[in-house]
Amino acid sequence: MEPFTLQEGMQLGTALSATQCEGGELESSWIYWWGLGYVRDHASPAVAAQHAAHWREDVSLLRELGAQTVRLGVDWTRVEPNQSEFDESALDDYREQLTALKGAGVHVVLELHRFTNPAWFEELGGFEREENLPLYLTYIEHVAAALGSLCSDYLTFAEPNAYAVGGYLGGDYPPGKTDPSACFRVLTHMAQCHVLAYDLLHQLHDAMEYPPCRVSVSLRAQEFLPVGARRAQRLLCAAAERTLDAAFQAFYLGRIKLPMKYNKYLVPGKYCDFLTIDWYGEQNVSEPLDLTPFAKRSDVGNPTALLGLLKRLHALAPLPLHVELAGVEDGDRVDCLASYLRALSGFSLPVECCCYAPLLDGFELLDGNAKRLGLVRVDFETQARSVKKSGEFFRAIAEMRGADAALLERYGG
Repeated sequence: MEPFTLQEGMQLGTALSATQCEGGELESSWIYWWGLGYVRDHASPAVAAQHAAHWREDVSLLRELGAQTVRLGVDWTRVEPNQSEFDESALDDYREQLTALKGAGVHVVLELHRFTNPAWFEELGGFEREENLPLYLTYIEHVAAALGSLCSDYLTFAEPNAYAVGGYLGGDYPPGKTDPSACFRVLTHMAQCHVLAYDLLHQLHDAMEYPPCRVSVSLRAQEFLPVGARRAQRLLCAAAERTLDAAFQAFYLGRIKLPMKYNKYLVPGKYCDFLTIDWYGEQNVSEPLDLTPFAKRSDVGNPTALLGLLKRLHALAPLPLHVELAGVEDGDRVDCLASYLRALSGFSLPVECCCYAPLLDGFELLDGNAKRLGLVRVDFETQARSVKKSGEFFRAIAEMRGADAALLERYGG
């Protein structure tokens, strides 16, 4: 493979998603889903990588690997374990983490929601019921008031389209429904929350005299490839593309396109300050279940497809671009990093940040602990951390701001 030099100004980062790395016995939707036996290897999210207890070590790892940015998840259940009862000690812990990350020179993008709700919110009907949405906005306001002096970039949701499809259409994520109408009602309600939170966060930062903030949402994206030449597979892929475009339009621009629902809060405007894609590579499609987030996918995928999607997105809103590369298995990770970073480095549009997710092996939702996707290996019994070959490759790229022929030959990228 050809050497490459990272785009000028492009930050290299990674991610610490709350449910997938923090651990702890929290009364959340995923702890209940595990209790019902839906996690394939029966691993509990209460174990994970115990980041909540080991975050100081993990901050040191970020510094050691040369990460410039981290997407740091906040767990709603940890912050608000019971309705209207906020745990200030949990917010103190997050504040301490943010202070340490700032001291380590790592920029934070604060991820406010990723797949998981407190059990009490789920029991109320979650995002399916519009009357529940102010509860989420109250949580966001409380977090931003506590942490906004240390954080300027927010993601209101990570992969809300995967959350809605997985939990309300495919049925494998909590709450396990298979109702298309409910799926797009939930996704529309999440877009409503995002639009309202966009203004809320900016107003709060101004009112509290915090540094100016930037707000966005990350949407899950893949290249859907029909298996064979049958018309049904082509139609499924077209439907997936149309749904992704409708989500872009609703969350970023407040525009309603089918299959999104009508919503009085979605009015045309700009509701993002940067654009973020969580990229999952290629997905072969032969049946409807292949469009759900728990379907088996390619491990590396096609960087050209990602660049095409970024061009389409940038044409909708010419804003800074962020990319999160979804985790792949150990044997494919070096090639994945090399191929995508090479493509992004030569891209015609500026990419502000590229993150590989996750930093740590952890709880991978339905796959539990069976998939080892991190740059850092975690022994789930001892919680010992060790940097993998891919982590060393990441560190070398961060140090030289690219990869020369010798580095690629050494690591096989």
